[in-house]
Amino acid sequence: MARVLEAPEGSDFYEAVYAFVRRVPPGKVVTYGQVADMVEGMRLTARQVGVAMRYAPPDVPWQRVVGAGGYFPIAKRAPEAMQRQIALLQAEGVPFHQDDPHRVDMAKAQWFPGPSLFEPTEEAQ
Repeated sequence: MARVLEAPEGSDFYEAVYAFVRRVPPGKVVTYGQVADMVEGMRLTARQVGVAMRYAPPDVPWQRVVGAGGYFPIAKRAPEAMQRQIALLQAEGVPFHQDDPHRVDMAKAQWFPGPSLFEPTEEAQ
C-alpha cells in the first residue's frame, strides 16, 4: 500500500495517525495496519496505531479503526469498549457480517483513500 500521509516535521506519530483517521468517512472503516502503512516519514506498526487510538482526542473517530478482517482487538482488553465501538459503527451504518455480529464486513465497509484525500477541507481553510 502506498504511503499517503506525511508526518508533520517535529511532531510525534500520534498526530499523523489522528490526521489520517479524521479523514475516514462515516460508514467506513480502516484497519490498524492500513493506518500504519499510510503514514509517511516513519515506520509504524499496527500495534503503535492501536496505542495512539487508545489516547485519541475526542475529535478523532476512533471507532472507525478495526482489526484485520473486521475484528475488534479491543475486546481482549475491554469488552464494554468493543460494545461501544460496535454501537457507534452501527449508528453510522457500517455493515457487519450476518453470521458474526462482532465482525465488520470489510468487503463493503473498508475505506481506501483516493489521491485527493489530503487536500484542505473547508474547515481547514
